[in-house]
Amino acid sequence: MSHPTPGQDNPWTLLGQTLKHLLLNNWPLKLLALVLALALWAGLITQDPTLTREKKFENVTISVTGTETLKRNGFIVVSDLSEVLGTATLKVDVPQNNYSAAQSSSYNTRIDLTRISEVGVQELKVLTTSSTSYGTVTEVSPSVVQVAVDEYVTRYRIPVTVETIGEVPEGFESNGQSIDPAYVTVSGPKSLVQNIVRAEATMDKSLLPAQAGSVSNAIPFRLVNSAGDVVSSDLIEVTSTGGVLLDSVIVEQTLYPTKTISLQDMGLVVGTPAAGYEVKSVTISPETVTASGALENLEDLDLVFASSSVDVSGRNESFYEVVSVRKPSNLQTLNPTSVTVSVEIGPIIRSRTFESLRVTVTGVSDDLTSTLTQTRYASVTITGPQLWVESLRNADITLTCNAADLPAGEYDLALLCTIQGDEDIAYSVETNPETLPVTLKAR
Repeated sequence: MSHPTPGQDNPWTLLGQTLKHLLLNNWPLKLLALVLALALWAGLITQDPTLTREKKFENVTISVTGTETLKRNGFIVVSDLSEVLGTATLKVDVPQNNYSAAQSSSYNTRIDLTRISEVGVQELKVLTTSSTSYGTVTEVSPSVVQVAVDEYVTRYRIPVTVETIGEVPEGFESNGQSIDPAYVTVSGPKSLVQNIVRAEATMDKSLLPAQAGSVSNAIPFRLVNSAGDVVSSDLIEVTSTGGVLLDSVIVEQTLYPTKTISLQDMGLVVGTPAAGYEVKSVTISPETVTASGALENLEDLDLVFASSSVDVSGRNESFYEVVSVRKPSNLQTLNPTSVTVSVEIGPIIRSRTFESLRVTVTGVSDDLTSTLTQTRYASVTITGPQLWVESLRNADITLTCNAADLPAGEYDLALLCTIQGDEDIAYSVETNPETLPVTLKAR
């Protein structure tokens, strides 16, 4: 009886030989099975929302919500949010299946202003939104921000004024201007709005077109306080009565052609001055006015008239008076609307001749005698204020020939006239004759 080779029929030996054969042979099938197993494992992993990976987002913009609601609640943030907020850094546990698709905008990083309920410095939490699709935000930096808060107020019927500079084009005049709107509504932080007293625009008339007709211009304005200082802030809103935001007002005006016209001086002065006085001259300043209106109304207009006369009754000295100029109804403007009338009043000048006045020789030295060789009488014509001249008598007038310091001899000496009480009186004298022959002899 034969015996088997050792180990030939051992079942474990046969199993080992079989596994060895499988491992050493058919390796492509085994590699394919491994790949399929890994793919199946990866698929299961990505479909499981409970499996997450951390993702970090930097320089995330922080948005602001609730601005209008905050205003309706009577508050406004006065901090510069662009400086206060900056950017944030987020750490998020993102589901494996959306890891690549997750963006910083998926988490709505923001501050909510509706959480503010009082003025002063307020601390607001930086909020984010988590979701099953994009995961949970685990960390935000910064987590809070601080903002300054003021009351939000509205003031109505703030008047609009227009300051004009420059001159309208030569040959034209403006009839004034209308402003639309005449009042504005101002809203914003109480600390700024409470000091605003008006909206002020500046219009340069030199920029108007040199043509007759209506002109409208949109003029930017500025808000000013009672001291005239400009109040400026991006937080202030200016609206019309209807709630339309404004950055300018409409200024409308009409340009008319002009004409230079003289003032009628005939009949401008009435009445009679005091006795002995008369009107010497009448001067009007300015002598002309500038009228504006429709061209057809200007063409035939050559004179304008004063609204009232200047009364000189009983006056004895010069004076001036301001009178208004009457504007014809078919004109738009007169410039100026009044003139100064200067009236010069002075005494009436009259000449009066006094006859046969005795002439004397004066100044003769003690060792000489004087003789008027032709006549001892002369006449004199005095020209001066009427009242004074008419008050003179012969006894008030002295006619002399002055021989002072003259030696003996024959002379033609000028005839001199002195009048008693002529102080501060302006007058002139004419004698007849002008000279007289005088003989000086030793005693």
